[in-house]
Amino acid sequence: MAPTSASGDQPSDKDNWDNGRLASKQQLLTEIVLRNKLTTLVFDGDTRCRVLEQVLLRSYGVQTQGVDNSRDAIALIAFGAKFNLIIIKKILPIMNGLEQVSRQIH
Repeated sequence: MAPTSASGDQPSDKDNWDNGRLASKQQLLTEIVLRNKLTTLVFDGDTRCRVLEQVLLRSYGVQTQGVDNSRDAIALIAFGAKFNLIIIKKILPIMNGLEQVSRQIH
């Protein structure tokens, strides 16, 4: 049952704590992403974390590509895949360390 005010027909200010600002910001972010067709590479050796990150990004309209190790990520980029954002887990299987991976990508 939805919370109501003393009059019984409208939610109280306490229940509507952000006055719609959060929904407005989410809509604006989604519009920006869709307009710019953003793509993200997510690489994380933990499948659950990687999938969760991708689901969250996709909910905003971001296209994602996920890999489970840095070697596959580097191969994607070497073959010409373009990304607006790359999310890297700090500890990676096969090639460990953000600096090593960054050097390979650059």
